[in-house]
Amino acid sequence: MKISEKRVLEWWELPGIDGREDFDEEILFLNEFAENGDLPRWALLVRDLFPRWGFEPCAHRFFDGLEQVLAMIGSARPGPHLGGCGDIPLSVYQRLQASGQEFLSWAEGKEAGEMGKYLGRPDLEKAEAARAVGEALLAMGHGWVATDAVLETWADQAKFPLTQALVGGEEGPLPRLLRHACSYNVFVNIRRLAEGIKAGQPPEVRVCREALVEMPELAPERLAQLFLVLDALSRWLKRKPPKDGVQAHIHTVLGPRDPVREWLVASLYKTLKIWQAYLDALHGRDRRLPSLI
Repeated sequence: MKISEKRVLEWWELPGIDGREDFDEEILFLNEFAENGDLPRWALLVRDLFPRWGFEPCAHRFFDGLEQVLAMIGSARPGPHLGGCGDIPLSVYQRLQASGQEFLSWAEGKEAGEMGKYLGRPDLEKAEAARAVGEALLAMGHGWVATDAVLETWADQAKFPLTQALVGGEEGPLPRLLRHACSYNVFVNIRRLAEGIKAGQPPEVRVCREALVEMPELAPERLAQLFLVLDALSRWLKRKPPKDGVQAHIHTVLGPRDPVREWLVASLYKTLKIWQAYLDALHGRDRRLPSLI
């Protein structure tokens, strides 16, 4: 077997699948088509953009990236996409800048805007911690080299335990938050930093899959959108009419029906189905989605 053919068949080993012996019937069905069919290179490149890792429902622009993937299937042309790990929208950079300035203003005893509501009253230790957070948030706009330099400086020079706990090590709350600023709940995590400074205790921040735990509370619309897309894909595969205008739009974007697109849509359906099952288990739900077989 060629290396390229082996890669096609083992693509499913993420997320959460340890080996070929654990593949379920749907994955075996999709791999059988890949083995027997004559898949064009563009189809494999598009399939590589499907949400396995680095393109998760916790990302700010997950659904933008998902819509781009749908359009790539329809146009038979791969391309750059949004919603990947580390993808931070310009609007988020702007809010990070504003939040950083609020932390600095509060540390200087000035009007601190929204963050002032969570920070409480400053003292020397809390003001130092707020300066560290503020400078790191401002550095984000200048890239990771600048951000790391700020974090390293504070880790070496912090006078108080609170600041040291916030910035220390890769798993410190502040470095962890900044490394995953692509997560949809980044500003909730920043609020947690402010509340932690007020309490004098480093907070726990939730990023990546941990952020999915609080999705029903923070962004329930994401769960509804994911289920809507899954239902639209299932209906397209089973040649059923769309339920509404949104599903009709999805069906239109997917383009003309042919065996290659059917394989791609079925593969996308399966990847999203894996995520849906993960989210349902996380939130105590038990929804059955139609099988591909």
